[in-house]
Amino acid sequence: MKSKIKILFLAILLPLIALGQKRLTNEQVLEDYKILKNVITKGHPNLYEYTSKSEWDSLFMDFEENKIKTIDNNNDLYKSITELIDYVRDGHLIVMRPKLDSVPKLFPLWLKIINKKLYTNTDDFDIPVGSEIISIDGLSAKELRNRLMKYAPTDGFNETKKDRQIEMEFGILHFYEFGAKPTYQVEYRTPSNEVITNTIESQTFESIGKRFTKRNSFLARKTLGEKGPHLYFVDSLNTAVITLNTFNLDVERFQGALLDIFKNIKRNKAKNLIIDIRQNEGGYPLNAINAFSYIANEPFRQQVSSYVTTDILPEEQYSQNLVNGYTYETFFIKYYQNTEKTENGWKSTTDENEPLMIPDKKKFEGKVYVLIGGKTFSAGSSFALFCKNQGIILVGEETGGSYYTQTGGYPIIYTLPNSKIKVLISFVKISRYTKDETVKKGSGIVPDIEIPLTVKDLIDRKDSQLDYVLKQINKE
Repeated sequence: MKSKIKILFLAILLPLIALGQKRLTNEQVLEDYKILKNVITKGHPNLYEYTSKSEWDSLFMDFEENKIKTIDNNNDLYKSITELIDYVRDGHLIVMRPKLDSVPKLFPLWLKIINKKLYTNTDDFDIPVGSEIISIDGLSAKELRNRLMKYAPTDGFNETKKDRQIEMEFGILHFYEFGAKPTYQVEYRTPSNEVITNTIESQTFESIGKRFTKRNSFLARKTLGEKGPHLYFVDSLNTAVITLNTFNLDVERFQGALLDIFKNIKRNKAKNLIIDIRQNEGGYPLNAINAFSYIANEPFRQQVSSYVTTDILPEEQYSQNLVNGYTYETFFIKYYQNTEKTENGWKSTTDENEPLMIPDKKKFEGKVYVLIGGKTFSAGSSFALFCKNQGIILVGEETGGSYYTQTGGYPIIYTLPNSKIKVLISFVKISRYTKDETVKKGSGIVPDIEIPLTVKDLIDRKDSQLDYVLKQINKE
């Protein structure tokens, strides 16, 4: 298990440790910026959902007249376009980092964000676990969090996904924002309310990674390293627990694993089922559909419509197609050429997966609870919304994936020619099927029972969300 967890940690962070210093002329900066601007204004299907056209015009003008003058290397360009792209409010729109020649030493503390505040997640460096970080190098924790928010893309105005990413990647994100430092002056307040200032030396990426499993919030210790569906039983409560850490698995294998799991649950005559998707950042929609079919009460839907804003891939010479078997043009011809033409694009009301969205004949018939969190995203959020629409109880915190709309179809990677910065963009907007239209725009899927992690929970290494459900089942 330790080797699986180590591999998982590296998989999470290795794509993020890539940022090299490359000098750029004003002309090169302008060329890269114009390519990116052309891609998102012509191709992004949800550009004006949360930021109006007039606001975008102001943002572009400020970038072109002011910010661009301060950029002379790809580090600064990366930071600037990341801040700009954050206004799209799309968790599938990701600005990647250019390559590092070597990884610097980083800020070494593992942190946890609770109620927008930073707390130590281990007791390393003689700092008690659960200590509140007041400042780092004189910059307040509040300002630090605000400065790092732009590096964590999310859907709409949701902040739970941002917080979960910032706490996982704090050291590398601090480096992106402030550069490498040999030491850090950390002011903190201990759980006993003593205010202390310590100087902490930076550490290597590898040494920080070795302390990954020491985090007090490391709750799913038995299942975090599991890629496929994982089942265990709480025999004393006649309860089965399924952990679905991802839907990004081979569809046939995933379906086979689920079939075996639900046969096992039936053999054990479990009356209650907990499904944990708190770590599920998405994957194949078919896997989410198949998983939900085992708990669905009735036929279900995942979308009202899908939409694209262009029939021609913008800046194609800088693009890398990620969809096997199609070019963007053949994809458009198959799915949108004969659909409804709107003022700004094409809208389809057909969902080719709809025939599959029915309860499975071997569905679970007992009581179901589903655990959700800020990392629950994309197809993971679709699963959560299926539950919401059918009254299946959601417990935890707001998901990172949005309630009403999401992008995610037909992903393309663009490489900006001068800085070599890569941008992942999806060209399809999904309008989700929702039954409750009172949810605030820009929200994720909100739990029926919100159970936030408290500082005491952190100190006590308590999984408050899972514990809540188990206590409810025990009462019943």
